Amino acid sequence: MANLDVIVLGLGGMGSSAIYHLAKKGVKVLGVEQFTEAHSLGSSHGKTRLIRKAYFEHPDYVPLLHRSYELWEELEKESAQKLFHKTGLTIFGRPDSPILMGIKNSRDKFQLTLNELNLEQSQEWNSSFKIPNSFIGLQEPGAGFLEVEKCISAHLKIATQMGAQLRFEESCLSWGIEGEKVWIQTKTEKITAKKLVITAGPWTSLLLKDLNLKLQIHRVTQFWFRKKDRSTVNHIKSCFAFDMPYGFVYGFPPYSGSRDFKIAIHKPGEKIRNLDKLDRKIKPQDIGELIPFLSAVMPEIDPNPTEGSVCMYTMTPDEHFIIDRHPNFDQVLFAAGFSGHGFKFSPIVGRILSELVIDNSSKDLTRFIKLRPEVLSSIA
Repeated sequence: MANLDVIVLGLGGMGSSAIYHLAKKGVKVLGVEQFTEAHSLGSSHGKTRLIRKAYFEHPDYVPLLHRSYELWEELEKESAQKLFHKTGLTIFGRPDSPILMGIKNSRDKFQLTLNELNLEQSQEWNSSFKIPNSFIGLQEPGAGFLEVEKCISAHLKIATQMGAQLRFEESCLSWGIEGEKVWIQTKTEKITAKKLVITAGPWTSLLLKDLNLKLQIHRVTQFWFRKKDRSTVNHIKSCFAFDMPYGFVYGFPPYSGSRDFKIAIHKPGEKIRNLDKLDRKIKPQDIGELIPFLSAVMPEIDPNPTEGSVCMYTMTPDEHFIIDRHPNFDQVLFAAGFSGHGFKFSPIVGRILSELVIDNSSKDLTRFIKLRPEVLSSIA
């Protein structure tokens, strides 16, 4: 533990990437995680996450996505693992859907490959679905999904091969500044380094109480379903999503021998005031809004889930990310508020954090900064 350059607090999607990029650059780095590796108690779990470039949230994310795609491919080669499944993704909605309009906006600004399905083509897209009559589809062939836990483990494995040290089931009780260095206090010892990177997901506000980041934690559920007996639904091979009146419903095809379809609603759920009291048990009402969707759009799916999972969204007021330096301590950097759409950006966020640690700047962050100029002024 002597002469550490950096401590990374939290080794989920963003933290695992940050320590990977720091270790690759020869930085002496320690990662501290309060739970186990690739655990299911935060926001970076649930087997799969969508990845797409035609980004309806804002076109300024697209350059970061270009870099993320490159970095995911690099990680696959280094780890000799399949992490990104390019299945394609079709998103359906009414022609005036803000989501579809946002997708087209990103497509037009960055000349992205996107196929449009008219009303008739949408109806014929897949016989296992009953597409609402008024819906059209936008098909992104380069999209797909990431295997989330495998991605985290791959980042951590390469990081350790490059010399990073990892500590699991070790909570940070407090942190502070001592001269030009920063320290953290765990249950077992006080550890000192030159810099601190906080990537603690829903626990960020507890570690940065003085900043009043206005992060709101929400309870969110995900489910897995199987086809009904004698159904032909198995020929669904791509990811899919629907802009329904009650939320953005998205789904994944079975893969790697599984028979289950993961289906969920991208929508902040119950507000969580105390993380220690988060109800991690699946309740009957959790599946509420998925029942009418399955009945109307995917009638060949058995509405009784085979599995369910609870995770958390850490939301900012405008749902854009925060990547910043502590305004009072140059040694402390943090990334937070990924608002339920951040995992696909893990490799570029980790790279940005490593560049801020080493070079005090990042070209990739400069491209993104205009989304949050009032928050990122300390780096800009």
